Amino acid sequence: MIIQASTTGEDALFLLAVAVLAGCGVWAVIRRLLSGPVSPDPWDEQVAVEVSSEEATPLCHRCLLPHHPNVDFCSDCGAAVGQYTNWLPFPYLFSVGHLLRIGTAGDFKHSPLTIGGFLMLGLAEYSLFFPVYWVVFLRNLFHQPSTQPPESQS
Repeated sequence: MIIQASTTGEDALFLLAVAVLAGCGVWAVIRRLLSGPVSPDPWDEQVAVEVSSEEATPLCHRCLLPHHPNVDFCSDCGAAVGQYTNWLPFPYLFSVGHLLRIGTAGDFKHSPLTIGGFLMLGLAEYSLFFPVYWVVFLRNLFHQPSTQPPESQS
């Protein structure tokens, strides 16, 4: 019993379209590789020299206060600022904890992506206790803090 493969016009057209798309993809990759390296720095040479100088003071990415280059966490806001803090197993726990506290405090840009990210991170980090985190997170997400100072009891 001989089985013959019959190629219809539609099959041939489909294979031709796939071949053309694959060729365009290969051509785009080759052009990208041959275009040369892309500069990762968005600034000019003068700013790059000033940033890499010995006198440059590192700033916290969250509160923009200067800190010592050898510290792992900002002394003001607690953000992970060390060069290798998120790579070391023990300090990484504190870094993730700080991030999750930011979520429950509600001190972040409220967008669907960040809210979903906090919910998924809470699910991944807290395993069985994620509903507790979600309740606190969602309660504080929709709670507007009052701008008036509390009245003093006399």
